[in-house]
Amino acid sequence: MILVLVLLAAAVALWPTRRGGGFRPLSSMRDRATTEAGGDPRDDLVVEDCADALVLLAVALRAGRGTAEAIEETAAVAGGVAGRQLQVVAAAMRWDRTPEEAWAYAHPVWRPAALALTVAHRTGAPPAAAVLGAAARIREDARRRQEAAAAKAGVMLVVPLGLLFLPAFVCTAVVPVVAALAGRALSGS
Repeated sequence: MILVLVLLAAAVALWPTRRGGGFRPLSSMRDRATTEAGGDPRDDLVVEDCADALVLLAVALRAGRGTAEAIEETAAVAGGVAGRQLQVVAAAMRWDRTPEEAWAYAHPVWRPAALALTVAHRTGAPPAAAVLGAAARIREDARRRQEAAAAKAGVMLVVPLGLLFLPAFVCTAVVPVVAALAGRALSGS
């Protein structure tokens, strides 16, 4: 009984918390990247929204818009946190910031888009295809993070089994059998 209580206390003490950066329940299927500003929790940047905004940006670029104009138009259509971050990037570009400097104001989830547009800007290549590739990379990275979180959740579900149920099984099934066999062996000699 004391062993079970000790194991229970150890499990509670070692169980990762959300503040510690450990296990986080998957509240939805959409991967979220929190904003660096540390603002309102409703201001979470949804990675899927970023990828969708990049597809819209590629369409605007293919339509012949300049990079800053295309980002502004995409920001107006996208709305939400993704739209606000794109507005900041477009404003920085309007203030003659380099693409690297402008994208530095946005969340790190935008890095593939920043790299694609920076390379296109430096080489003079059409940026639409590169932006579509960046959207695909963002979605792929989000899918990998979700798979890793699911695998981690599976491991974390096994921990209570090992710490609680297995010792309980040993105490209720194995110990009585061993005690009965030991009692018979000692009484028979």
